[in-house]
Amino acid sequence: MEHSGFIRRGLVLSVVFVGLYHFLVTNLAIVDLQITTDTRTLFKIYYSDDTKAWSERRAGVLLISPKQQHYSLRLSNLKRIRHLRIDPAEKPATVTVASMVFSQPGFVPLKINSLEQFQHIKPGGGVDTFTCNEDGLRVTSTSNDPNLFLQMPPLEPRHAAAEQLLRLLVLVALAFALAYAWKPMFENCRIVVYAGGAVAVLILLMAVLSGYNQHPDEMVHIKAAEYYINHSSPPAVEDAEIADTYSRYGVSRLNSGEIAYFFAGKFARLLAPLHLPNYLTLRLFNLGLFCLLIVGAAYSNSLRIVCIPLLLSPQIWYIFSYFNSEAFALTITILVAYQMVVPVSAWNRLLTAGATCRLSEVLWIVFLLGMLLLTKLNFYFFGLYLFFYFLWRLFFRETVFSRRNMLRVFAVALAGLSVFALVRGYQSYVNDFEMESRLLAAREQYADPLFKPSTPLDKKFALLQMKDRGVELKTILLGHRWGERIFRSSFGEYGYTSVAASYNYYDMVRWLGLVALAVMIFFSVKDGGLAGTALVAITVGSGLLLLAAACYAAWTADFQAQGRYLLPIVGMCSIFAFQMRKQLANLPCLLVLCALFLIASYSFILVALAGIPKLQTVLG
Repeated sequence: MEHSGFIRRGLVLSVVFVGLYHFLVTNLAIVDLQITTDTRTLFKIYYSDDTKAWSERRAGVLLISPKQQHYSLRLSNLKRIRHLRIDPAEKPATVTVASMVFSQPGFVPLKINSLEQFQHIKPGGGVDTFTCNEDGLRVTSTSNDPNLFLQMPPLEPRHAAAEQLLRLLVLVALAFALAYAWKPMFENCRIVVYAGGAVAVLILLMAVLSGYNQHPDEMVHIKAAEYYINHSSPPAVEDAEIADTYSRYGVSRLNSGEIAYFFAGKFARLLAPLHLPNYLTLRLFNLGLFCLLIVGAAYSNSLRIVCIPLLLSPQIWYIFSYFNSEAFALTITILVAYQMVVPVSAWNRLLTAGATCRLSEVLWIVFLLGMLLLTKLNFYFFGLYLFFYFLWRLFFRETVFSRRNMLRVFAVALAGLSVFALVRGYQSYVNDFEMESRLLAAREQYADPLFKPSTPLDKKFALLQMKDRGVELKTILLGHRWGERIFRSSFGEYGYTSVAASYNYYDMVRWLGLVALAVMIFFSVKDGGLAGTALVAITVGSGLLLLAAACYAAWTADFQAQGRYLLPIVGMCSIFAFQMRKQLANLPCLLVLCALFLIASYSFILVALAGIPKLQTVLG
């Protein structure tokens, strides 16, 4: 019976692995591009069969900028593509395409990088000047919709049957290996530790191999942390020593009050004898945070459940692979979630009559609360969720409502707020209690003209203060596709959105995510009763509230659809997963979670690691 079960599991996993390989690897084309532009804009490649029916759903989209030249995107199966429409910009711009290379298993790479090949591309509407030479194809446009057209040349088959067969055999062998280790891997959620260890290796590869400042805002994050290598107190806003930490918005991360840069800087100082580049040392700091959680999960069954949401999106792994402040905030969020939800945690023992809680454990809780308050403002939504969750615990008697407990909650909250007040108060003291006026002056001094506060609204960057410009919210959602953009950047968009998967991938994640959400809600409501239903409402409601706030900020302040703004939802899901662990311990939930992990692994390995610009020499 056990033998037949092993065979059955192995065959099912083999079908899944081979199917995913066919759908996401052999059936998709990768396009590597070398592009230069004089302005930040969208670059699109539409593909079609002989009908020339162009659609946003059949297109690859990139955000290109003057700071970057190498890009990568996914298209559909080259065998079904007959025509391309290339939209080099969505605003007046000059764009030069030096090279386009189309690659897909089974075919010789199709390279368009010579004068003869570029001459097959024909200009369409909206193009002012169009020139081709050995350096590439140069397009200048003063319209918002220039387009070029290319009839795809014949594909040259590449016979690699033995290579393909070997890959399939490896996938089948991996499937049967997992089937053999099925029971021990899933016993006590050990799979979380194994999967987390594999993810840690992928994060390490990205951290070591990817080039400097190839990730969102990494340079300004690194500059902020470097300040704390040799300093221990926050700087004055106008300090000349931090002038290079200001971004084009006239904003320095050092003035944000986030504590992550302090700890990262001290970590870099600790590793100074290794003589590693600062950017790599700081990336290792974030990798260390992820490893801390996975090592903790190896020793704690409860932490394994809390860490499950970390494994469901490649964007989360990406956050830990380069230096930023979100990785620290997310780590604190997971640790706070553990304290709130696990019965034997220091926090819950503090609120349980007859249980003991050492002073060091109380100080640890206070520290975590203080650190949570010293993160980005979007993580305050996780704090709001904690408040709703605590009320839920009181209402359903998970925590006893008593004068003793309320006094302890108040004391811990007051102590955590004191940590926050001490840090922010000292920063304000350093700036003579004139933070707001000095920050405004710094924006005026350091910001690019398009972002200066004094610049008239009609002269500012087009995506700032769109509500004040008369743009309707409907236009933000439908015209600018804010929802689609934040979804894509939540589940697998890398670099400065310059490395993206195909629409097929995002559609698969979309439907798989909806199925996973429906399955979780169904079993939580069905088996969790009123308590489960209430927790579903609190979790979904808090997530939607954060989503609405991010959308409103994009409309009223700066249009940025970045999935990292939604990271507090990971902590909410961690609490929900542990609290509903008995209701969700079933085969349907297991299958959808494993599917999300597998497709996330595909994205990180074959999209992120394959497409991100690499170092030319390692550590050199």
